Amino acid sequence: MDFDKVADESKIEVGDRVSVVSPDGKAYKTMVEDIHEKGPLLLGVPSIKGMYMPVSEGDDIYLVYYRKTGRFIAQMKVIALEKQGVIRYMWLLQKAVAQKNQRRNAYRLPIMFDVKISEYVEDSEKDIVNGVIVGEPDAIEYETASSRDLSISGVALTTKKIYIVGQKYSLRMYFDRTPASVRVKSSSEGSPPLEVAATVRRCIPWKETKFYDTGLQFDGLSKHISESISRFVLTEQQKQMRKRRML
Repeated sequence: MDFDKVADESKIEVGDRVSVVSPDGKAYKTMVEDIHEKGPLLLGVPSIKGMYMPVSEGDDIYLVYYRKTGRFIAQMKVIALEKQGVIRYMWLLQKAVAQKNQRRNAYRLPIMFDVKISEYVEDSEKDIVNGVIVGEPDAIEYETASSRDLSISGVALTTKKIYIVGQKYSLRMYFDRTPASVRVKSSSEGSPPLEVAATVRRCIPWKETKFYDTGLQFDGLSKHISESISRFVLTEQQKQMRKRRML
């Protein structure tokens, strides 16, 4: 892949037809009207059936647009609103480089299991044996989220919190699917969780809910953990196929 080309194509231009995802998770279509020399973008505030998109100064929203190489998502902040006659406009400041939705080269298994998201701690500071945590320093635990799909390269989660695109986190994946409400750290039942490092590739509002669609890409998987994930995906895929045949 020509990464320089992707970087150039990620730039937003005047006239681009885009979708903006509001803080409440709704998507609206609009167009880039102007780009200030210092960076901010001017867009018309979109509306649906005469109702303008609810937006205020300081809101964080997402801008979605397409290039020949695929779909891009950019995190934006509303820095100003203005009105010209009956038309409303908003100035957006891009917070980070737009992220391209990668074409997956691995099967995505639709499945739900608990994933504990924690602060990433360098491997040199903890002891992991074959993917099982033996000892670790104190790390901030952010939340226990639910997965939506899994592949050998990453996992998609439904999260309550917003996570920074490009930031690395520690994930503890409970493939045994023991409910978090009844799980205890000392429990020897079921398979132990897998601890992996993963980088956030997207974090956007999930439809019309208070949750977020958070996609993470695994980083530096050991051979053992990679094989464990592959076996789990294959086994669960076969189970789902057998269930469909029985219906």
